[in-house]
Amino acid sequence: MNFKFCINKIGLILYAVFFSVSAFITPAFCLSPQEEAKAHYAKGKSYYAQGMYKEAQQEFKKALALDIDREEIISDSVEIAPRKKTETPVTIRKSSGYIVGDEDTLYISVWQNKDLDQEVVVRPDGMISFPLVGDIAAVGRYISEVDDELTERLKEYVKYPDVSISVRKLGGKKVMVLGEVGSPGVYMVTGKSTLLEAISLAGGFTTHSVASSVIVIRGGFKNPKGMRINLGRALLKADTSKNIALKPEDIIYVPKKFIANVNYFVSQMIGPIAQGAYSTERTRK
Repeated sequence: MNFKFCINKIGLILYAVFFSVSAFITPAFCLSPQEEAKAHYAKGKSYYAQGMYKEAQQEFKKALALDIDREEIISDSVEIAPRKKTETPVTIRKSSGYIVGDEDTLYISVWQNKDLDQEVVVRPDGMISFPLVGDIAAVGRYISEVDDELTERLKEYVKYPDVSISVRKLGGKKVMVLGEVGSPGVYMVTGKSTLLEAISLAGGFTTHSVASSVIVIRGGFKNPKGMRINLGRALLKADTSKNIALKPEDIIYVPKKFIANVNYFVSQMIGPIAQGAYSTERTRK
């Protein structure tokens, strides 16, 4: 009797331990892939709002690694990034960048020196003016070159200056043509210039371009809105309505694969472009 009692008692203890532990670990294992993806995205959004960008990126990667269809992980009020196979982060080739032009508007900031932060417009003589250092040549130079000179000249007045320059507005009637074209860059357009004409100015489509997923970003750097345009039928002259007229500050991106989530793509690429790097490509993992 004593032996059976001990066995029963041990069984009850093991059951109690199992029940207690499962109360903590079961919920995590019971989550479906969709629910787990949502949880990672919610956590990532929270980290991002707190400025914890490294932690946020880790959570976003965990969610994308689950490889769930985008529609399955969108919450009622939060736009979720697309699945890993559809969208990947945009990287910038450091070998090229934006060349400052006439009448461009630049925003210059100096870390921990907010009194120096300001918006400047390139003057007709190609120069910009900045506190403490005076005039600096800007037109015809890469943003990185202007940044380097300004940083060097500020060292006389500021200890370890950390300068950041971004484009706020393209001067004149300019558009950017990026991606899978012969010569990505900035081009002057007239009031009647069309999408295909701008792509032609940029050297035309490459052999890797996807004409059915051309992205046009309208609204400049301050209020960018993207739209996908299928130029496949326009190239065959079967539907010329897609060959829209351009507006100053339009950004045209010709991809090498279909872009499913236009808003996400725009949010990823507009920042680097504003910082002066305008030759973009898609990374593959």
